Amino acid sequence: MKLTTIYPVVKMKTVMKVSLLFCVLSFFALYAKGQKAESNVRISWDYNTYQEMTSVNVANKGFVEGELHYPRVKRLSDGSLLMTFNNDHYGWNIYARRSEDNGKTWSDAQMLREKYKESSTAGDDEVVFVNPEFIELQDGRIMLAYQWRYKKGYHDIPNTNENCGVEIMFSNDKGKTFSSPRRMYRGRCWEPAMLQLPSGEIQMYITSSQEVVDKVSNPRTIVIRSLDGGKTWQGKKVATYKDAEPVSRSFDERSSYDGMPTAVWLDDNKGIAMPIEVWSGRFVVDQTPMVVKTDADVNWRGDQKKIANEGGPEYPYKKQLNKDFVGYGPYSTKLKTGEVVVISNGQYKGEQGIWAFIGDKKADNFRFATSPFVGHWGSIDDIGGNKVIVSGTANYKDASNKERAKVLVMTGRLNYSKDIAKGDLSMPAVAQFDKDNNDYWFLGKKTQASTFTNFGYTNESLIIGTYYFDRNIVAFTPENSDASILLLSRKNKKGGYDNYKIAVNAQGKYTVYHEENYSWRLIHKGVTSDVEVVGTINNGKDKDLGYSAKLKIDWALLGGAPTADDVFRAHLRLHYKDRVAEKPLALQESMAGENSDYPEEWLPLIFR
Repeated sequence: MKLTTIYPVVKMKTVMKVSLLFCVLSFFALYAKGQKAESNVRISWDYNTYQEMTSVNVANKGFVEGELHYPRVKRLSDGSLLMTFNNDHYGWNIYARRSEDNGKTWSDAQMLREKYKESSTAGDDEVVFVNPEFIELQDGRIMLAYQWRYKKGYHDIPNTNENCGVEIMFSNDKGKTFSSPRRMYRGRCWEPAMLQLPSGEIQMYITSSQEVVDKVSNPRTIVIRSLDGGKTWQGKKVATYKDAEPVSRSFDERSSYDGMPTAVWLDDNKGIAMPIEVWSGRFVVDQTPMVVKTDADVNWRGDQKKIANEGGPEYPYKKQLNKDFVGYGPYSTKLKTGEVVVISNGQYKGEQGIWAFIGDKKADNFRFATSPFVGHWGSIDDIGGNKVIVSGTANYKDASNKERAKVLVMTGRLNYSKDIAKGDLSMPAVAQFDKDNNDYWFLGKKTQASTFTNFGYTNESLIIGTYYFDRNIVAFTPENSDASILLLSRKNKKGGYDNYKIAVNAQGKYTVYHEENYSWRLIHKGVTSDVEVVGTINNGKDKDLGYSAKLKIDWALLGGAPTADDVFRAHLRLHYKDRVAEKPLALQESMAGENSDYPEEWLPLIFR
């Protein structure tokens, strides 16, 4: 009304148009900002940490277990790693083992639960166990949870909710021994997983398949809560599916879905994020996996009746993990720096694998996808030291052509964007370089060859320090060698990018290229004397350790010294030779999760 009395109609229309334009521009600015939001970290998988576990000695039973399924691996507060697994696709026994050396070696397994005969509503039956998952609580105890069920009684549909549930066990010595099991939930279910909130509340998320319609399971994801350290759940010694709170359910005209939940507490009190699969034993669903979230003050206590009966929650509290991925068996962890990482087995842009997606600190914008291996039903955990560990199940055929399952484990290095202080770069000798404890960028998944790279700078030059480890060092031209390669990009005044490529080999030979019209133009070549080789070059008869090299690249070659407004980004590569020969050309590995043609996807370099 006031606007109408102050301005004529024409001006009023102008104001409305300007206001509308401002709103539209603001929307697109926010949208663009949301689209460009990124996590300044990438996962680079380490070939030399890959393990396959096809069997394990069971110390307390005196036999060798040859079926390993559904592994979960996490770092404990005493520095050890704990692994749990079961020995069949659908059960039957639960095991645990430990590592005291970051997963390089593992102890024998302990059988924690063994199937046994017992009567159910279906008559003579067996109790079996599956889906072990654990959490280290704030008081230091390990809580282990898993599904128990009657093998036949589970399929006795009128009584199925009486013939299945969840048991828990506790360990006071970091998984070396566990307490007696206790049934604390009853109802047809799968895949329990736990999260403890800062308040101390323990939440257990469960795939609840309590409802079966026309012989088709109609699952949902539920939560039950313990406010007393796991003694009671929903205020009861034994909670049931009737006590549980629905947190996610997807409907279509055929069935309902949702399950296999894990969850993280977001930094800055932003609430809880939980990836789930949208899966059916009979039907195929396209939008899977999803990420479900709740605000801290809501804590899943939204319209639970609506979620149970109609589905939900609504967008944006439930959205697809990534538009180019369809997968199952998701698992989540939160990095020490707050970013959320989700792994899931499926197809990303047509390629099968267990894929890791890095989200931001709000559990959004999941991208920079990398795959350690092909498998399913895995876990991931931040184990400190800029590393994550991933596990998975893989099928294989043994010597007798029998289909079996094994556990795969691999460590990934976290490469973070670089905040570079002014000054020279101090580099230890090659033999003294600590590969396990450093903040260098790492690359080395394809072969046993690996490279580590870091940066410094002065007013005159960019300093690049690199270590290259390989059992057989080969060097010809700078790029046709076992070589460290760096792609460097900076924004120019025209709004585009100036891109450079820098390569160095064990002979200290290096080249600098500038990209012009989608091709590389050589602008400089030289030899650095700041190089150390441990081993021999181009001698395939001995075993080498590797080499280091430090380059000082004149800023004049790279468009001038950095200013406060400059945006630099870098992309790491390595070249590797399989044998001492000029031909064929060196093979190439690039930093996974980034496209070498799009500098906006590369990690930032910030010069202070």
